[in-house]
This record gives sequence, C-alpha cells and structure tokens, in this order.
Amino acid sequence: MTNKDASENLGKIEPKHFFFLRHAETDWNHKKLCQGQKDIPLNEKGVLEAKSFASSSTNLRIDCIVTSPLSRALETARLIHQVHPKASFQIVSELSERNWGLLEGISSEEMYSLERKELEYPQCTEEKGVESRAAFRTRITKGISLAQTFHQHPLIVSHGRLLYELCSILGVPPLMQVKNCQLLKIKPSSNGWDIEFV
Repeated sequence: MTNKDASENLGKIEPKHFFFLRHAETDWNHKKLCQGQKDIPLNEKGVLEAKSFASSSTNLRIDCIVTSPLSRALETARLIHQVHPKASFQIVSELSERNWGLLEGISSEEMYSLERKELEYPQCTEEKGVESRAAFRTRITKGISLAQTFHQHPLIVSHGRLLYELCSILGVPPLMQVKNCQLLKIKPSSNGWDIEFV
C-alpha cells in the first residue's frame, strides 16, 4: 500500500479483527469521576493490574501495540510492551479519551446522564467546551484506521468512552463501561461486527 492509499483509507475502519484494552485503574476511576483528557496516572492498584495483565498475556500473539498518549493508557501499554518487546509500539493522539471540557471531574453518573441527554439534544454541552459526539466519532474512526495501517491486528490500549462510541460506530450494542484492563476482541461478522470478551 502506498502512502497515498493509506491516507485515503484513514477514516475507514477495515473489516479486520483487532484487540482493545481499556487502561488500568487511576484514582479518578476509583472515585468514579469523569477523566476525559485530564492526564491522570495509574494508581498503585492500576500498576498492579497492568503488570498482571502483561504477565498473563504471554499466550497472546501481540505484534503491535497502539496506545492513546494519555498517561493512564500509555503506562498500561508500556508495561505490556515490556513483556512483548518485539512488538512495534505506536502512540496515536486520535485514540485519546473524549474531551469533556469544563465538565471533567464530574461524577460518572452525571456523565452518563449527559450522554443520554445528548441523544435528544446534541448541542446541550457545547457551552461547556465538550467535544461533540460527531467530532469524537470522526476522531475515533481515524485513530482506529491509523492503527490498522501499522498492523493488520493491532492491540489498541485506550479508554472507556472511546469504546462506548466505537460500539455506535460499528453498530453493536453499546458497552456502557468495561473493567479496567479488560481485553476485547473486535471482529467483523456476517452481520457487521462482534465484540467478545477475551
């Protein structure tokens, strides 16, 4: 594939399976707060979660790790990379969490409530500097498609709200929340896409 072909394909998710891992725990996860693009590091439990997942992943073939640049995802990805040092390692800004603007730090329940409200009133959070769902989905699609240019079946380390919107993009039932360090296989099917817990 030429560079021109690759750039034309950005914005389109190829029908090839890839793996998705939500980052390990932070203090804000523990407190059930909306992190958005606040760069909150892993807490002690999160470091242990990431190391535990990395140790248990030796039976998985991981040839390429693609991560959000936010430290909670980046730290998780780096700990996995220590166990799979031959895997290529890529950082993609488009895989960052949704920007919640002035609302970062609200409770997760408030965030979920706003997400439901946005279905009827997409502009309801504009004055708070929240990234629109349309812009977020465009960015996610570009990020996933870019990850697929690095490897046919990458492991993507990213965030919970990104996964929630990715479900909508792929036309699968939404996963409101998955556990920290939960591995998923996202794969094409005869009906479109499937997501399975690994």
